[in-house]
Amino acid sequence: MTPEAADGTRTTAPCAVLWLIPVALALHNAEEAATFSRYLPLVQARLPDFAQPVAARIDIGDLRVALLWVTIVPFLVIAWAAVRPESLAARWCALEVQAVVALNVVSHVIVAGWLRGYSPGLLTAVLVNAPLSYALFARAARERWIPSWSWWLLPPAAVLVHGPGLIGMLLLA
Repeated sequence: MTPEAADGTRTTAPCAVLWLIPVALALHNAEEAATFSRYLPLVQARLPDFAQPVAARIDIGDLRVALLWVTIVPFLVIAWAAVRPESLAARWCALEVQAVVALNVVSHVIVAGWLRGYSPGLLTAVLVNAPLSYALFARAARERWIPSWSWWLLPPAAVLVHGPGLIGMLLLA
């Protein structure tokens, strides 16, 4: 039987399942790293005028460094959740990583439509990360890994991490 807190929330999350998050993300980031050099000029050319100066500063080396960081950080978050399975903060952060991944899936589908075809990372986003997001969130909700009130915090935090957070990391790379 799974131990529960007074509010009915599970006091631990299954660590083996959580390790799927950074593994799937590493696979996705590898696809992006392998394909982005071909698509970066196309993406840069199709950006609106206001975004052109920022996009012109991005080179493939910087992008690969940023991809490395966004691969390492989730591994560290999941390691924290694995070492401290009783920590509500660690479980929430693990789900937040997956919320960012789920938002990234949506962004890949939008960009693919905008490019009228493939966008770097689209295959693993749709075939790996989308089903993993669904399955993981369904299980986490069913097993109450985090309190019900904290679920509503995941989407706005994902927007902040995926948007300004990733852009900032890319610009700092």
